[in-house]
Amino acid sequence: MTRPMQTNSQLSNSEIWTMAQQWVSSNKKLIRQIASPYFRFMAGDNEDLYQEAIIAAFKALVISRKKKKQEQFVRYFRVIFRTNCILLAAGVQTAHCLEDYFLPSPEQEEKIKEPEKEEINQALSAVTRRQKEICLWLLRQPVPVGTRDIAKEFNVSRRHACRLVMHSIQRISGAST
Repeated sequence: MTRPMQTNSQLSNSEIWTMAQQWVSSNKKLIRQIASPYFRFMAGDNEDLYQEAIIAAFKALVISRKKKKQEQFVRYFRVIFRTNCILLAAGVQTAHCLEDYFLPSPEQEEKIKEPEKEEINQALSAVTRRQKEICLWLLRQPVPVGTRDIAKEFNVSRRHACRLVMHSIQRISGAST
């Protein structure tokens, strides 16, 4: 494990960012070791993992410099990065069975009828007020929208928008069984 270079001069954020990138590129084995218990539960690839590591290294560098404990950089990095990995792993669950998400055939599509307002309200009775607000907004959209659109509309992070939708689906499908 190598520590980033230590200098006594004040560094700009761009210089600290560059140091964080260099440190991550030279310590990829450590990063994979820290992330290994959580990686299979994350909705991302190696590049996403290294980007999270750069962010954690940047934060650790800033904290270690602010506290004037540069020798503690690796400890700070481990805590910050492991916390980020846990949060990423606890986020959106990936789909295990893609067959559930295939579009229906034209024959099946004809048989599918739009739900009545009463059916929608009954299904949405299982969700919270905020989830109901989001579900109704989604139903009003003329074209499919993504989590980025939901996040923008409701002023939440993309990850939180994913969780809201996922928990809404779970509550609705749990109530209908």
